[in-house]
Amino acid sequence: MVTEVYYPLSKIENRNRDIALLELENAHNASSSQSKVYTQFANVLIGFSTVILTIVLNVEKFDIRHYLTDLNLFVFSLFMYVMGIILLRYFADLQKEITINARKVVTLRSMLGLDYSSVQLTLPKDRMEGATNPFRIKFFNGWFKFQSSPVWILSLVVGIIWTFRFYTNGKLYFNFDSSFDTSNINWTWLIGIILIFLSYFISYRVNLFDRHENFLLHFSVFIARLFRIKFFKNFEYSLYRARLSYVDLDINKIQYDNLKKTIIKIEDSRFFSHKGIDSKSFIRALLSQNKFLREKNKWLPSGGSTIEMQLARTIFIPTNQSKYKRKILEIFVALWLSMVLSKDDILKIYIGSVRFGQGIMGLKSALKYYFCIKKFNGRYDIPMEVAFILTERLSNISNTVDEERVKTLLRHFPQIDKYKVEKIYNIFIAKKLNLPTFIKIV
Repeated sequence: MVTEVYYPLSKIENRNRDIALLELENAHNASSSQSKVYTQFANVLIGFSTVILTIVLNVEKFDIRHYLTDLNLFVFSLFMYVMGIILLRYFADLQKEITINARKVVTLRSMLGLDYSSVQLTLPKDRMEGATNPFRIKFFNGWFKFQSSPVWILSLVVGIIWTFRFYTNGKLYFNFDSSFDTSNINWTWLIGIILIFLSYFISYRVNLFDRHENFLLHFSVFIARLFRIKFFKNFEYSLYRARLSYVDLDINKIQYDNLKKTIIKIEDSRFFSHKGIDSKSFIRALLSQNKFLREKNKWLPSGGSTIEMQLARTIFIPTNQSKYKRKILEIFVALWLSMVLSKDDILKIYIGSVRFGQGIMGLKSALKYYFCIKKFNGRYDIPMEVAFILTERLSNISNTVDEERVKTLLRHFPQIDKYKVEKIYNIFIAKKLNLPTFIKIV
């Protein structure tokens, strides 16, 4: 079994510091040398492209016009296009290696206790020299940065070569006169140019996707901008921090299988069968807003959110925004989470980071607040009664105790000791944990 290392929870011991320092030096040197290689290859590409364009644009001077038949130009254009795809893949892979080694440097510095935050004004946070968060160093830095120069150069070169395929006797096969007639457009040329540019830019960008990055995530970012919804865009770091929450539970040997069962039963009964969105629950939630239907069917008021949607607003979408706009974004982010994470990971991250009422975030904090468990010595198994109460707390928006609500939820769990549940609630109330009334379940 492979164990992932999470640096904020892991520190390198003295006996391993020499090895870590050597690894730090190697990673730093590798990142620096790869950056130089990238720069050198980019310069070579610029030089090679200049030579090719000079020859193509001066065919009469070099006396090679008779070699450039339509077929030869088409084959040459196709060859250059394929070479461009291969070169872009190489540049993207090299950029990823540079970034991975830079992140490794930042991670090792953190694990060794080296912190440059005191000089953060002179060392930018997104540069390896001053970074304290490895995820500030990104695979893709933008289309107008030096790292993206190969895609612009290759698109330009192959585009000009393709254009020359439709150029003869000093004139293009098509022209745009003042009246602009679409019949003058050579659609083969235009479609070819569009495909060249789109395929190059998309290929390069996709090859620089991060671990959990995909097109659906970028569409979610677009939706957030369109509706002006705040959205935590450093998604890799947000997911990383969320993973820390359940890694911490595992380190403290907290066993929460019972909590998983109660959460799925109460919060999202079809959790393992849907892909982030449950249309049946959504429709039922809309109907539950009607008091007559709610009382007739003995429904509890609900928002129809799946566990993925709740997780989306917990770690990515601030809640102090328009409810309906936020809900739209939650749907797309939930679909994305369902694509990039397993159901088990989603559930563990949810338990480790979700709000358990009273502003208590995560299971570990909830156990400390409600049950006064300060230290976890050895294995701690969460009983079903405790699991039920914690689930009722996280699904309780008002932070109060509603006897009817508790009784309704308990019908789903005949195996739970109702006397114990009642006793625990009244202990909470006696301790004045913001639960304002006495509760009588049995």
